[in-house]
Amino acid sequence: MEIDLLGIKIVINLPWRSLGMLILLLGIVVASYILMVRMRKQRILKFANFYTLKKIHGYKSLLPSPFLLIMKLITVTLLFLVATESIQVSIVRPVANTDFCIAIDTSPTMLLPDYEPNRIEFAKKTILEWINQLPGASKLCVIKFSDKAIPLTPLTLNTFEIKNKIESLTVDTNASGTAIGEAIFTASGILRESEKQRFLIIITDGENNAGRNLTLALKEALDKNIIIYTVGIGITNETKELIKELEKVAKRKGIEFSFPKLDEKGLRKISEETGGKFFFVTNETAFEEAMKNIIVKNERIPLNSDYYVLLFISILIALELLIFSKFGAL
Repeated sequence: MEIDLLGIKIVINLPWRSLGMLILLLGIVVASYILMVRMRKQRILKFANFYTLKKIHGYKSLLPSPFLLIMKLITVTLLFLVATESIQVSIVRPVANTDFCIAIDTSPTMLLPDYEPNRIEFAKKTILEWINQLPGASKLCVIKFSDKAIPLTPLTLNTFEIKNKIESLTVDTNASGTAIGEAIFTASGILRESEKQRFLIIITDGENNAGRNLTLALKEALDKNIIIYTVGIGITNETKELIKELEKVAKRKGIEFSFPKLDEKGLRKISEETGGKFFFVTNETAFEEAMKNIIVKNERIPLNSDYYVLLFISILIALELLIFSKFGAL
């Protein structure tokens, strides 16, 4: 079972045998509470001024509050989960000690208006917002690629320079391909200067059909310990309809028309072989989430059973005193 709460991820993994033991313990707690209530009733009835107390406080106030039972059940459950190491807590936080290289596809298809106002402009806007979330110690570099890859900045802490280069990016309307392998080679040459963890983020809507061999590029990235995240910009439903219409028109006129397709399989392979992740996006929200997920990670917080057992017992005693003083029996 997984619970996500304000950036904290709680995973409970309870084997059947442990679950049976927990149910038995909770049963004992409930039985003890019922026995305590019955014994309390018997003592109350023997009390000389029972009817006077009942008139003043009410009969229920003379018995233990159900809040005590609920609190005990929760506390026993938590103690059991910690003691049996059946609970894991992770916290989501920005990655640290990492430098990034951003490779942006500037081939003609990035002018498609299925993202507002078009793919390239929306990609730029999303990246600029993403940069604002980066840890201050992370260096950045920017590469643009179509049928060739061109570095726009060195690896730098100067986010002002990075943002200016991204804002001034335009599509290479005369380009005739998408050189993803070339972009990886170029990024590898820049990121080798980094003494931190090295991330390459490739944003594209196509496939590797120009420049250097992708297999050799992957080998270069692995040799440089570069983790590659790929963001594939997919075709929206509106664009699919437009492409179908264009294909029909081209077919009637006897013209061969083939719209470039996103190579999901190839991009996924690039990421998986380098330890990264592939994101397939088909709308603005998914694009933003993909970029956000690149700079956050789940870090497990180790739970020291002895420490937490003592902590929970202390909380139990304090809460029981508070609740009993407020809702407990006389």
